[in-house]
Amino acid sequence: MRSVDHSAGDSLTVRGFRLPPLWLAVATVAAAWVAGFGIAGWVLLFVQKPIHSDFRVFYVAGEAVTRNGFSRIYDLSTLRALSSVFPAGQNTIEPSTAYVNPPLLAWLIAPLTAFPYPAAYAVWTAVLLAALVWSWWITCSAVGLAKVTLLLAALALWPVIDDLYYGQSCLLILGLVAAAWWLCDRQRPVAGGIALALATMLKPQDIFVVPFALLASGRVRPFVGWSAGCAVLAVLFWISLGQAGVKDWGAALAYEQQGGLPSQFTATGALPGLLALGLEALQAALGLLIAWKKRAQLELVFAAGLIGSIAAAFFLHQSDYSVLVLAGWLILRTAPSRLHLAWLGVGIATMQAVSLSMPVPQLIWNGAWLLGMTVSSFVGTARRNWRDGHALSNPRV
Repeated sequence: MRSVDHSAGDSLTVRGFRLPPLWLAVATVAAAWVAGFGIAGWVLLFVQKPIHSDFRVFYVAGEAVTRNGFSRIYDLSTLRALSSVFPAGQNTIEPSTAYVNPPLLAWLIAPLTAFPYPAAYAVWTAVLLAALVWSWWITCSAVGLAKVTLLLAALALWPVIDDLYYGQSCLLILGLVAAAWWLCDRQRPVAGGIALALATMLKPQDIFVVPFALLASGRVRPFVGWSAGCAVLAVLFWISLGQAGVKDWGAALAYEQQGGLPSQFTATGALPGLLALGLEALQAALGLLIAWKKRAQLELVFAAGLIGSIAAAFFLHQSDYSVLVLAGWLILRTAPSRLHLAWLGVGIATMQAVSLSMPVPQLIWNGAWLLGMTVSSFVGTARRNWRDGHALSNPRV
């Protein structure tokens, strides 16, 4: 007869082997299935159409660096000429879809152009996966099956799969911000600030509130490291592009803005201009306020900065929301309340909706997340003050 021990709380022991709690087993299986579905779809789409629109643009921008010089990565005629070798229907570059990222991404892709496009894409996505795994490994405080489930849950989020499929840089940004947190946590704040500067110069809109959240929390040295790193990179960008290259970059950004698609995933795309601007500014301010109130907890400072950045951004693609995975992992390190955990669970559904071109639920979730964390910060402070005052007025004998 099978021996079953129910004395371990939510877990069971069967013949000396402790089974995981039912909720964890269900979560693991569900995350594995959805992650498997997403990864299988990614591979299938790559087999059917191996030329991905976003990474192709990054690839030819990298080729422009190696073949035509640093100043030509935003030149439309150069990018079109380099893209002409791709199959018909996958070789066009329009002004609204040209390379618009800061030069750093093209510099990183440039060495990969020594390989054929499929090999370069494979190497790049391996780097992105490695960045995700690195971030998970250093930030997830869970152990055993729970820790594995958190990685599977990240891979089950469609914005993460979008980042891998299109070869975007969001997961690399996630890895750099995780490194910045890790370095700051180990008393290497300037190095952490430099890592944050590298992330900023890949996609500023994804994390632009984070360095100011660090400053609001009283951490001046990482802010100085970030400022210095950004200044050095900005000078290098200017020197490498020259006046003509900077002008081409400005024109590319203007065309991209006219397209309107990136704004679709922000408050700017959902609300009238001034109202959207005010809401975005308010959400950035809430991120800074949380960072100030929770300044003793570095994880919450970084998380508040990440949430505030995404909520306040006016220029996002669906894959940019993948950086919120890191915010969730960092919050889980702080033993959040059950209500907070439930809200993180709701975010799984809203994140999936983003990749279905339904950003409004995610926009509402972002704002409610910030508001809830703000209220919780003030309520927690009031409770501590009351307990401290009560203890002083009723000393033990």
